[in-house]
Amino acid sequence: MRIAYVSTYLPKQCGIATYTDYLIGGIKEEAPELQIKVVAERGASPVKEGKFEVIPCWDRNEDYVEPIIKHTKDVDVIHIQHEYSIYKFDDRLPLVLQGLDANTKKVITIHCLRPAQFSERGAVDENFAGRIAQLADRAIVHLESQKAILARLGIPPGKIHIIPHGTELSDEEKKAARKRLNLPAEGRILLMFGFVKKHKCLHIVLEALVDILKKFKDTHLFVAGGLAPRASQKDREYAESIGRKIAELGLEKSVIYPNSFFPNEDVPYLFGASDIVLFPYYEEDRSASGSFHLAIGAKKPIIASRIPKFEELKNICDELLVLPYNSSGIAGIVIRLFEDQEFWQYVVDRTEEYRRLTSWRAVASQHLDLYRGTFRNF
Repeated sequence: MRIAYVSTYLPKQCGIATYTDYLIGGIKEEAPELQIKVVAERGASPVKEGKFEVIPCWDRNEDYVEPIIKHTKDVDVIHIQHEYSIYKFDDRLPLVLQGLDANTKKVITIHCLRPAQFSERGAVDENFAGRIAQLADRAIVHLESQKAILARLGIPPGKIHIIPHGTELSDEEKKAARKRLNLPAEGRILLMFGFVKKHKCLHIVLEALVDILKKFKDTHLFVAGGLAPRASQKDREYAESIGRKIAELGLEKSVIYPNSFFPNEDVPYLFGASDIVLFPYYEEDRSASGSFHLAIGAKKPIIASRIPKFEELKNICDELLVLPYNSSGIAGIVIRLFEDQEFWQYVVDRTEEYRRLTSWRAVASQHLDLYRGTFRNF
């Protein structure tokens, strides 16, 4: 079987590029005999190694139809990794899907689905997703809520497949990780990871921390991230307000807030150093979270908002989901995890099960089953 992935790719700093790289790594482990090509957006590094090739040949700001079709003529399966900001909303991607060789089977992973009522463009987002799913032979999504939207848009249920976001497994030892990152060797650490943005609700966690410290004075909140390189003025103002709120609540000694970027090589240690990882976000996009799966991969208990983005957490323990903006709920779960050893162990054991179930190799195997089951001539 010859597979072409259409995607951004490394070293481009893009979540879809990283996702595609992890997926290909799993595919190579499961089926090393396959020929794999990445028809990548420019900015990726060209590669030609045995049965693996990366061809940077298109740009999101140009007419990418002809170069993508040109470089996928010799494959059996073309698998497009879709995200709105990459392909936009015009006719180019539909023309790619319509212009592919008739013998080429078309798979598309729709990473994000935005319902009309929550988009500044109205129904444009969801209708575009429905259009490209209809043109593909198979559509992959990560969440039940995404499948429901596509089904409402008229995509046949048999065409839609839920395959979870993959999980990179890591097992960095806590003490060594803290030493590497110059974090407190003793005490408890709660982690928030990634760029600081208002929808991630760091201010709510600060309020929760006040209650947590009443029971566990050795608790620290580690905010492992800072402003995005192209942060909006609103995000900059929010980051400044966080500094003020830390002072107002008297949390200077309990919050580690370097407001800086951590390179990829530090990421396993960030999770390894922590005790609990927090995702108290509030957003309406239907999309899975790579950071969430990194926390699962490190076998860390997670507390997250009860929103579609983190609906997978119910597969580990529904009791770890809390309504948005509920600082007392976050505090209550943290305190129970620290106080109730049986509950802690239950969560850790369930997290271990789920990280194995969603490992990149396991997810790659599900992709291969889909390719082979759909296209039985391979």
